[in-house]
Amino acid sequence: MISLIESADSSVRDFISQTGFPCAGAKTALNRNQIKSKAFSTLDDATNNLEILHYLYQFIHDFSIDKHMYSSFVCVFDGPYDYTERYYEKLLWQKLQQLHDIDSRLYSWDSEVSSNPEHNDFSFSLGGEAFFIICLNPSSLRKSRRFEFPSIVFNLHQQFEKLRSEDKFDSFQQHIRQRDKIFNGQENPMLNNHGCDSEARQYSGRSLEPNWKCPLHVRQKTSYPNKI
Repeated sequence: MISLIESADSSVRDFISQTGFPCAGAKTALNRNQIKSKAFSTLDDATNNLEILHYLYQFIHDFSIDKHMYSSFVCVFDGPYDYTERYYEKLLWQKLQQLHDIDSRLYSWDSEVSSNPEHNDFSFSLGGEAFFIICLNPSSLRKSRRFEFPSIVFNLHQQFEKLRSEDKFDSFQQHIRQRDKIFNGQENPMLNNHGCDSEARQYSGRSLEPNWKCPLHVRQKTSYPNKI
C-alpha cells in the first residue's frame, strides 16, 4: 500500500487536474509547479503543529508576488477518516487555533486585514501574513471540496490584492464562481466578496447556519515582528 507521504503530491495534482475543476488559480499554480504540498499525521494530532508552521514560514519566506503569483501551500493529513462534514469543520478550526496560539508568540496579525472573525475584512494570519483558507475533506457535500485526505490549503492574500490592483480580481472571481456552479451542480451559498462578509464563513466549505459563530479566539500581540 502506498503511504500518504508517497502519494500526497500526486493526489493533490490529480484532484486539481479533474476535468472542470473550478479554481483557475489552482490550475495555473499546478501548471507552474507552484503548489507545495506536505504530508502530516492526522488533522487532530497537535504534535505536528511546529512542523506545519516550519513549512508555512518557509513558504512565506520564499514567496515573491512577482515570481510566484498563483501559489498555494497544502497540508495533507493522514486522517482521521469517515467523519462528518461538520466534524471536519470542528477539526479545521481546532487546528487553526493551535497554529495561531503558537504563531501569536512570534508574530502579530497582518495589519492589512482584521483579526476579528466577525468583521467583513477578516482574514486568517500566520507569520504576519494574511491567508485565505480552504478546507478539503472526504465528506464535503461540495465536489470541489471533496478530497480523499483531510487537507488545509493556505493561499496568501497578497495574490488577491495583486489582482485587485490590476483590476483583474472581479472577472477572475466571477469566472471561478461560474465554473464552481457547473462543477458542483449548484451555487455555493457561502460565497461572498471580501469586505461584504467575513471570509471565515467560507473556510470549511460547509453550508453554515445563519447564526454560525467563528470559534477562533485571537490573541493580540504587538511587541513582535509583523512580517517574516
